[in-house]
Amino acid sequence: MLWILIFVVWSILMFAPWFKDGEMRIYVTHWILLVPMILLLAKWYFKATPPSLKKGLFLGLIGLATGTVLDMIITVPLFVKSYTLYYGDWRQWFGFALSVLLCVAAGWEFDATYSKRETPPQV
Repeated sequence: MLWILIFVVWSILMFAPWFKDGEMRIYVTHWILLVPMILLLAKWYFKATPPSLKKGLFLGLIGLATGTVLDMIITVPLFVKSYTLYYGDWRQWFGFALSVLLCVAAGWEFDATYSKRETPPQV
């Protein structure tokens, strides 16, 4: 789901007139929009399973692996045409790290919220 959202956001940003010739502006906007996208999707994911740091890390790594496979099959061959250019860009790696860290933070944050909600009332 995240990969599809990122694909849509990138498509909109690339063709928006105010981002023309501003690749760094596209990346910064993407990173800012990545925060609510990941946190909302993580909250949705953690409705089915109790959150934790470990599960947040697992979610981030699985999301990164899935995104990488989809990028290797769709994004690079159809749009970038060079695996070296795509995976050699530090901004790409920053986005990967940010995604994993946000999932870990979501697991930790939602764990604290989840734990508070589950405490039984004292009689």
